[in-house]
Amino acid sequence: MTKNWLIALVLCFAGIAQAQESNLSVTLGVRAWNAQWDTFSYQDTGGGNFVITQTPADEKFVLVPLLSVRYGDFVGHLSMYPSTDHHFINAGGSGTRKELDVNVGYFVAPGVVATLGYKRIERSDSGNRFSLNGPVAGVSLTASLGGDFALYGNVVLGRLKTRSGDLIQFDVDYRLSEVGVAYAVTPPSIAKALTFTVGYRSQVLSAKDAVQGQDGRDLTQGLTLGVLATF
Repeated sequence: MTKNWLIALVLCFAGIAQAQESNLSVTLGVRAWNAQWDTFSYQDTGGGNFVITQTPADEKFVLVPLLSVRYGDFVGHLSMYPSTDHHFINAGGSGTRKELDVNVGYFVAPGVVATLGYKRIERSDSGNRFSLNGPVAGVSLTASLGGDFALYGNVVLGRLKTRSGDLIQFDVDYRLSEVGVAYAVTPPSIAKALTFTVGYRSQVLSAKDAVQGQDGRDLTQGLTLGVLATF
């Protein structure tokens, strides 16, 4: 993963140099997400029977790096929830998660972008390890609030599946949504714009028949604070 990000940064800085003389723009940023994570687990009730239980984790601010590229009406976006340990409140112990989002989109109207992409989620706890991945589709909206302020929002839907080699096997319906306010300024530097955001982000994984006919629900939600530099 580190190698992929180094390659992305090299391409990004090359793009920044070109962006000064073309309609190509490159945006680098970071989002701080106050992640409130509530996942599901399995409890052995004996006799080969299991029940699903909800397992909340401590709140944690997670820094999510972002990279976006726009050329004309086409856009590309890359972000990563870095490998992070989360402590479970009731069950004890901890779990590790990391995520990757890759999307491409097109401005179908001013302030409206339709996107297609790929989502990967990796989880491990108590010796259990699995990975979910699959295609996603969404729409992003931006509307001016007057002056340098704007309202933004996005919704992404998808269907993710575990890998065939994982011990844990299930599919999930994926839903991501975020809404917030952005404030943009023109800094006295090579950057075209500096944008600050505050919003609320929610990610839901709904697993049908996760174990013995029982459904599981994984929810991460919380406040987001972001800063983006566009070149």
